[in-house]
Amino acid sequence: MAILVLKPKEQLDAQAADHDEVVLSAMDQRVERRLVTPLRTAVAAGVVLLVALTVYAYLEYGLTRTLTVGAERVTVSEVAYDTFREYIPVTGNVVPRTTVYLDAVEGGQITAVHVEEGALVTAGQPLVTFKNSNLELQVIGAEAQLTEQLNYLSTTRQNFEQSRLRNQRELIDIEYQIDRLTRDLARRQPLVSTGGVTKGQIDDLEAELTRYRGLRGPVEQQVRLDEEFGANQLVRMSEALDSMNKKMTIARDNLSNLVIVAPIDGQLTSLEANAGESKARGQRVGQVDELDAFKVSAFVDEFYLSRVVVGQLAEVEIDGESYELEVTKEYPGVRDRQFEIDLKFTGDTQPQIRRGQTVRMRLEIGQPTDTLVLANGAFYDDTGGQWVFVVDESGDYAVRRDARFGRRNPEGVEVLDGLREGERVITSGYESFERFDRLQFNGGG
Repeated sequence: MAILVLKPKEQLDAQAADHDEVVLSAMDQRVERRLVTPLRTAVAAGVVLLVALTVYAYLEYGLTRTLTVGAERVTVSEVAYDTFREYIPVTGNVVPRTTVYLDAVEGGQITAVHVEEGALVTAGQPLVTFKNSNLELQVIGAEAQLTEQLNYLSTTRQNFEQSRLRNQRELIDIEYQIDRLTRDLARRQPLVSTGGVTKGQIDDLEAELTRYRGLRGPVEQQVRLDEEFGANQLVRMSEALDSMNKKMTIARDNLSNLVIVAPIDGQLTSLEANAGESKARGQRVGQVDELDAFKVSAFVDEFYLSRVVVGQLAEVEIDGESYELEVTKEYPGVRDRQFEIDLKFTGDTQPQIRRGQTVRMRLEIGQPTDTLVLANGAFYDDTGGQWVFVVDESGDYAVRRDARFGRRNPEGVEVLDGLREGERVITSGYESFERFDRLQFNGGG
């Protein structure tokens, strides 16, 4: 049986000191203990590497918010260098290029309807006949006034001519008397000295000559005044007569408006007229549409009011073929936050369309540009075009990246910064991914 003997601490320290004091011979060499050894270096390097990997894994995966999703849940599109066309989708209705409305110009009672609604008509063809007794009486009254005015003008001209002739005869008579008295005085004055003619007779002749000479001036002035007055009066009468003629023409035209005729060749697409029915002045009766010539009427959101101008182009696909249209008119005013435009088909051929047909067009609002383009998707609305999820080349995951986009159309968005050609981007909705920085795909991408 072994006996354990406990020694005091002081005795143990003394024995240890005696043990350290080793007696060395001349052939022995003292070897110091080394703190850094290859084993210890390898162990330290392994520890540092392990710590670094742990920190990297923590920074990469611990701080990064990661979500695992199925690859089939997302839509991936590739960034490509392509021609970007800025356009907006617009829905329009096919309407005739030319529509002429038929109104009851004077109104009245319908006495006859010559065609039926939907019939093909030619320009000038009678459609509806009205009767308006008041208008007929007005025309008769206008004709009576015109006749009276013509008679008055004729009488005035006759009176003027008679007065002019009378004044001319009087003036001629005065000139004759002056000439006669002048010659008579010239013959008789030499006879006064011989006693053949008395002094009193000479005085009477001179007095009579002086009277006729005095009458000549007022008569000449009367002739001049009558001519001026008559000329002015004739001008005024002629102007009044012209005015009466114009009124008479208008009255007769109004009377002719009691028969509504087709203004153009086309189809009578609307007719609201029945025999015996009365129509007020200006009331709509129907309309005639031009055949085989259509345009498209469309309403555009007021947001694009400053970006839509006459001459811009649009594209529509009908029966598998594409056709080009051009904006020909922009109507003033905004109604229900929309404004109206008219478009016509360009080129020589038009599609087989009908009045009232709905067409969906792509209206270009900018010039085509060659740039980086990414397919449009729900991601843009979810992120406001500020960032995207970019798929790694391995296809195993996608990471969040800031990006900047420009113009946008229903098919694609213009890439301005943050993405390179060939990179793949998730373009489906981000509603479930907004809080994450990394998407890990199940089974690869």
